[in-house]
Amino acid sequence: MNRMQEETIKALAGLSYPVEEWRLHELVEKRLGCRLGGSTIRTRLSELVRKGLVEIADRHGYSRTGHKCSRYRLAEVGVAA
Repeated sequence: MNRMQEETIKALAGLSYPVEEWRLHELVEKRLGCRLGGSTIRTRLSELVRKGLVEIADRHGYSRTGHKCSRYRLAEVGVAA
């Protein structure tokens, strides 16, 4: 697991509710104190979903522009790890 995957997991672990990618992106930026590229967290989320550490909680979130989007949470395996 690379550093940004770890930071993504840490940010998700600090939440008790599902979160949209863009909100998670803001949380990680705040945590690290620096700006991240636009697709950094989106890419890490898809990698972590493929690994089974993160799951799509539902598709009831909203993007910054108001469109429906997925919300993410740690998978049960991710919580135990």
